[in-house]
Amino acid sequence: MARPETALSKSELLAACRCFQTGRRLGNRGYAQGRQLSCGATGEVYFGRAAPDSAAFEILHGGFAQARQVALKHMRSINAGVQRQIQQEISTVFRCRAKYAEEVQDPQSQGHPNLVAYLDWFAGPNGLDREVYLVMEFCPFSLADMIFVAGNLRGDYEKLFVPKRGVEPGEKKSPQCHRFPESEVVKVLCDLLNALNFLNRQGLAHRDVKTENILWAEGCYKLADFGTATMLEAAIPRTNECGTLWIMAPELLGRRPHGLNCDVWSLGVVLFEVTSFGKPFNSKELLAYRNSSEAAFPSSFWPFLCAGPVSSPAKTGGKTLPRLKSGPELARTSSRGARPQRTKCRSVTLPPLLISKEAEVEPDSPTSQSPGCEDPFLQQRLAFLRKRLQYRWCYSEELRSLIFEDMLREEPELRPIALELWQMLQTSRFETLAQQAEAVEPAAEGNTKEELLRSVCPTNMLRAMNLAPTQGGYLSTASTS
Repeated sequence: MARPETALSKSELLAACRCFQTGRRLGNRGYAQGRQLSCGATGEVYFGRAAPDSAAFEILHGGFAQARQVALKHMRSINAGVQRQIQQEISTVFRCRAKYAEEVQDPQSQGHPNLVAYLDWFAGPNGLDREVYLVMEFCPFSLADMIFVAGNLRGDYEKLFVPKRGVEPGEKKSPQCHRFPESEVVKVLCDLLNALNFLNRQGLAHRDVKTENILWAEGCYKLADFGTATMLEAAIPRTNECGTLWIMAPELLGRRPHGLNCDVWSLGVVLFEVTSFGKPFNSKELLAYRNSSEAAFPSSFWPFLCAGPVSSPAKTGGKTLPRLKSGPELARTSSRGARPQRTKCRSVTLPPLLISKEAEVEPDSPTSQSPGCEDPFLQQRLAFLRKRLQYRWCYSEELRSLIFEDMLREEPELRPIALELWQMLQTSRFETLAQQAEAVEPAAEGNTKEELLRSVCPTNMLRAMNLAPTQGGYLSTASTS
C-alpha cells in the first residue's frame, strides 16, 4: 500500500533541517551543559555555553574570546508519539527561520525577532532515535517568572492593609503597586501578535501559547516551544486536541474544527493572567465542560460556565448525547466487601468525547449564530470574568474590552485572527492602547527587589535579579549567570 503524501518519514522531516547543523556536540569544542533551567513533558532545558570561536553565534552574549551563552533543550524519545512531536518541532522551528530569512532577504538571519532563535540541533549520545538537543538563544526569564514574583510581592503588599485592631494604616493602598504597567501589558500583546502574525502567514498555529512559553530577551518577548505547532488550512480544519488545558480554546476542548484564531483565545487568557495574576478558569470546570455532552455544540462554553448545561431535547431533536460518567458514578459491585471494579484508564486520563449524529447542529438551530448577530451571553461572560479578577482592575476600559469581549469570544467565526486584531489596534476604538504601545516605562529607583518591582517590567526584573539575595526574598535563588 502506498504511503500517503502527508505522512513524512523521520528522514524526510529532518532532511531540510540538516543545513542548520554546525557539527558541534557536547564537549570541549562544542557545548558545555550547565544547570537545569526548566523542565517539560518532552525534556529539560539547561543553561549552556558555546565554544568561544563559534563564528555562527556572533549575536549571542559574549566576546570572541569568551564562551557564548545558549540554552540546551534536551528531548528524549520515550515513545513513538513523543518522537513524532520532537521531529515536528525541529522541522517547524527551522522552517520558520528559513522563511523569515527569505522575507528579509538575509541568509544569516537567526529568525523572527519575536520567536526564540534556534541556532543548532544535534543527536544525543544515545542516538537520534532516543534523544535530541536543540540549541537556542538564552533568555533570562519567562513571563510566568515575572507573574510569579510580582504575584507574591502583591500578595504581601495586600496583607499590609488587612485591618488590625488599634492599628491605623500608614498609607493608602495603591492598585498599581507591584503590577504590570499598562504599557508593558500592551507590549506583551504587540510582541505576541507579531509572532502569531508571522506564523499565520506560514499557515502555522502554535496551539500552546502560555506564560511559560513566552520568554524575554534582547528587549522583547519571544514565543518558544513549537512541539504542538501544526499547519492549518482553512479548507481542512483540524479537530484533534492538543496543548495545555487552561489555555485551550473551546473548540479545542470540544474536539471541534479549529483554525488559526485558536491562538488568539490563548493569548487572551495570557493577558488576563498578566493583568490579574490569576487564571480565568480552573481545571475542574474545564474538565467538566470537556467531558460533558455540551462540548460538542458551538456556543456552549460560556453558558456552561456561567449557568450550567444549555443543551436540551428541544435543541437536539428530542435526543441528547450520552453523558460521560464521573468517578463516583462508575459501576460498583453489590457484594459487601468486594473490591470495586477498576477501569482500564487511570483517573488522569481523559476519556474520548463521543460525538454522534444527534450532535450535529442544524443551520437554523438556536445554538448556531450568524457572523452578524450579537453575543447573547456577553453580560454573563463579563460578569464571570470580573469575578475571577484576583485584584482590582487598574487598566483602561479599551484593554478590558479587547481581552474580555474580542479575544475571549467563543465563536471561532467571530473571533479575530492575529492580523485582524493588529488592525483593530490601529482604529480609533483603541486609540489609548496605541499610545501606550509607544510609551517607555521609566526606570525604578531603589536598592531592594521590593522597591525595584513596584512597577513590574523586564528592566526592573533584570536589575532585581542582579542584586545580592535578601533574607526571605522571592528572587533569592534567581541568577542570570
